[in-house]
Amino acid sequence: MSGADFFDDLLPPPVLPPRDPRPEPPKQPAAPAYDTLRAIPGSEFIEGWAPLEQLVDGIIPRNRVISVTGPTGHAKTAIATVIEVCLVAGLPFAGKETAGGSVLVLCGENPDDYAMRLIATSQCMGIDGPTLDRIGVIPDVFNIEHRWVEIEAEAERLGGVCAVIVDTSAAFFVDGDENDNVAMRRHASSMRTLTQLPGNPAVLVLCHPTKSAGKENLLPRGGGAFLAEVDGNLTCWKDEAGIVTLHWSGKFRGPGFDPMRFELKQWELEGVRDAKGRAVMSVVAVHLPEDRAEQISEKAGDDQDVLLVAMQKKPGASLRDLAKACGWISATYKPLVSRVERRLKTLEGFGLAEQDRKGAWRLTTKGHREADRL
Repeated sequence: MSGADFFDDLLPPPVLPPRDPRPEPPKQPAAPAYDTLRAIPGSEFIEGWAPLEQLVDGIIPRNRVISVTGPTGHAKTAIATVIEVCLVAGLPFAGKETAGGSVLVLCGENPDDYAMRLIATSQCMGIDGPTLDRIGVIPDVFNIEHRWVEIEAEAERLGGVCAVIVDTSAAFFVDGDENDNVAMRRHASSMRTLTQLPGNPAVLVLCHPTKSAGKENLLPRGGGAFLAEVDGNLTCWKDEAGIVTLHWSGKFRGPGFDPMRFELKQWELEGVRDAKGRAVMSVVAVHLPEDRAEQISEKAGDDQDVLLVAMQKKPGASLRDLAKACGWISATYKPLVSRVERRLKTLEGFGLAEQDRKGAWRLTTKGHREADRL
């Protein structure tokens, strides 16, 4: 041992400052450099601008988020399925030109029902299997932000996608309360991230409306926080004649478009039988020309008149007896009770019919006057 080492051993250990028990604060990102900030001359600013590519001409632009709002049973999924099939087959949608491409469907709410709609729509439109393979379906519920890498991989496998269908917004809302503005804004932002998938797709988010929403105020749940984050809100509303109107409400970036009407057509799934060997039915949304839509609406009005007179002639009659009195009989000679029920609901809305405390239907005073007039 050298002399220096000996004396070093005799020295007291160095006194270190006390250790701060608190964790080190995270490093803050460097402040952005603003030395390149400048006002761009207007002529230079607009030089690089280009109009958005339209997936469905005048209705759905690429790289935007569009909500599709309607109550349960008002054909949101049926119409979205027609849009999907038109896009992958390169067919017009309700007379509107489309830009073809693959489609990714995030089917979280009711995959079985969607499967039937897709079978019925493809059969009705004559679309075969190879074309349908351009639709990629993920039948599950998950956190979109957490599964982004997998979603992106599926979009790449399809060769890029022109549209993503989210069925429905509520199924993929995984964070808190729909009345929480912060949570809903974050949820809407996750829908926005889907526009960054390969192909820069449009994103159609199928939404349930706010409580007590009617035809004129079909806004998606989540209030202003959700609506502020989307680029437009399409609406679906089915009237008592069974006609579904596709239009918009609350927000639409563009010149707007005239209402588009569809008929829900019953469709027997070809080559499909249930466990007892019976046919399986679904519905297809079929575009209606304006004159045909008017004919159906007029027919519904005629039905109301016929039912009013039948109820006056047969007070207290059952629904089956009213169907017979109106001449509403199926091809197998069964009374069309559901047709009576639909028309009764319409008459009730006009204040012409009502139910007593036992559930039986009768004409109101106003209804009797209208029946007398007829």
